[in-house]
Amino acid sequence: MPGDGSEAPSANRLDTPALGVTLLRIRNIMTGTRTLVRPGRAGAPALTLLELLVVIAIIALLAALLLPALARAKAKGQQAACYSNLRQVAIAARLYMSDYDGGLFHHHEDWVLDDGTQVPTLPTSLSGVTGGGMGNSQAEKPWVIFFQPYLQNRQAGFCPTDRTPRSQVLARDLNAYDGNITDTSQTPPPDSELAIAEAQDLTIESYVLDSIFTHKSARYALEGALYGFATETALGALPNPNIIMFSERNCEALDAPDNAEYGSVEQDDYDTWGGEAALVQWGAGNYGDQGWIRYNRHGQRANYIYFDGHVECLPWSKARFDQFPDHVVRRPLANPPP
Repeated sequence: MPGDGSEAPSANRLDTPALGVTLLRIRNIMTGTRTLVRPGRAGAPALTLLELLVVIAIIALLAALLLPALARAKAKGQQAACYSNLRQVAIAARLYMSDYDGGLFHHHEDWVLDDGTQVPTLPTSLSGVTGGGMGNSQAEKPWVIFFQPYLQNRQAGFCPTDRTPRSQVLARDLNAYDGNITDTSQTPPPDSELAIAEAQDLTIESYVLDSIFTHKSARYALEGALYGFATETALGALPNPNIIMFSERNCEALDAPDNAEYGSVEQDDYDTWGGEAALVQWGAGNYGDQGWIRYNRHGQRANYIYFDGHVECLPWSKARFDQFPDHVVRRPLANPPP
C-alpha cells in the first residue's frame, strides 16, 4: 500500500518471464540447443546432452565395478557344482571298492613299466623298469561306466567349468559305450558313444583316475612306495595314505584334434610313476605346456578327490605331492606350475 514503505507492484511484472527461463533461452540460442520446459515447471529444464553423457558414464563405471564381482560369483558357483559332482564320484568309488574287496577294477594284471609297456614278472632292479616290455592290446575300461551301478548319473562326470563339447549319448553300460570290445584291434560300433565322441572330438568325462588304483607300477614296487594295486589294504599300510584318487581332466588338450602327440578322447586315467611332466607339462607338440591334468580349472586351482572320499580345491604346488603314494614327486619339473 502506498505510504507503508512497500514497493507498488509493477504492471509489467506479470508479463515478464522468470529470470531463470530467460537465461536458459539465451543459453540455448548461443549453443544452438533446445531445452523443453514442461508446463507448470518453468524452473526445471530437462537434461542436456552433456548431463546425459555424464549419467551414462557413471552407469558404465558402476557396471565395470560390478561385472567382475558377478563373474567371480559365477566361477565360485561352478567350482562348488564341480565339488558336488566329485563328491558323487567319490561316493561311487568308495561303494565300488566296498563291494570288490577294497579295490577297483584292473586294467591289466601285468607289471607296468615307465613307458606304459608291461612285463609278466616284476624286474629285479630299477634299471629294468624304464621300458621295453610288451605292448598293451586291451581295450580301455572307462571308470564312468564301471561306476554306473553306484553313480546313477552321467552328468556328475562333467565339470561345469569345462567348456569343451560334450558327448550327448551318455551310455550307461559297455555295450552302448563301445560295443563291449575287449581288444584295441576291434572297432567300436559307429553308433556307440566312444565312436561318436572320437569322430567329433567330444568330451566323455571331465575327471581322470590315478592309475595306481587300476595298474601295478613296477617302479613303485621296487622303490618300496606301493606294491601292487592301490587297495584299501595297501594304502592303509602306508605312513600317509592321503593320496589323490581323481584329478580334473585336461579335456581342452586331450580332446583337441591337433594334439597328435598326446591327444586321446578315451583317456580317462593318468600314470604318475613316469614323472611330473606328463601330468602338467608334456614338453612337446602343440600342447607341450600342458599335461593330462587341468590343474588350473578354477583359477589357479583344481578340485581333487582323495582316497578316503573327501574333496579339496588346491593349487598344483600342494596337490603335486599327493599324486604319489609316498608323497615324493618323481622327476620333478624345474619350474612347476604354482
